[in-house]
Amino acid sequence: MVISPLSKWTFALLQAFFHWLYHGGAWAYDGVAALASMGRWTRWVTRALDEVEGTWVLELGHGPGHLLAAMARQGLRPVGLDPSPAMGQRARRRTGSSVPLVRGRAQALPFRDEVFDTVVATFPAPFIRDPRTWQEAARVVRPGGRVVVLFAAHPPLSLVGLPWRWLYRLAGLQPPKGLLGAFLHDPARQAGLEVEPWTFPDGGWTLHGILARRPSRP
Repeated sequence: MVISPLSKWTFALLQAFFHWLYHGGAWAYDGVAALASMGRWTRWVTRALDEVEGTWVLELGHGPGHLLAAMARQGLRPVGLDPSPAMGQRARRRTGSSVPLVRGRAQALPFRDEVFDTVVATFPAPFIRDPRTWQEAARVVRPGGRVVVLFAAHPPLSLVGLPWRWLYRLAGLQPPKGLLGAFLHDPARQAGLEVEPWTFPDGGWTLHGILARRPSRP
């Protein structure tokens, strides 16, 4: 079945909902994310921890703070960045006072050069498609350091997953073929990073992202 593209008005309404969910409706974020992922959301987000290297880690768009809390429990030194005051409040309640939280934009990071071992983002907003985000990530990560991005989840090819595949496609959340290369691989490489795809399964779902590394100095 072919789904017609959303009208610009419907898409604008959808974008307004996502903006509300991340700001004024942040209290509902975990519930909506759990519903959209069939209860797997937190597990997916914390799965990125397996790819983190080093001790000092910057999370872009930290949201309600699940990954920050997981990193702190493992003895890492995470720092969270997010433009949403509401998400900052939720993350603070989850992480306590031990994790620094910074309000800011990924396209203009308020950090010195080469201070982080890893930069990570899970299911980020469109800022991840901005070449400035990748330039900033490459600037603040140390030579040999890593940028980890978990970007998309594809529902299973089953009767259970069919409604979610339909909704994701209708909402424009299911990346078309080649999207990861067009929107993530290219700006990462242009920022001087070495890139490889990152894909893993979870209960019939397929998760997609990229692992990028800043080359070590000779």
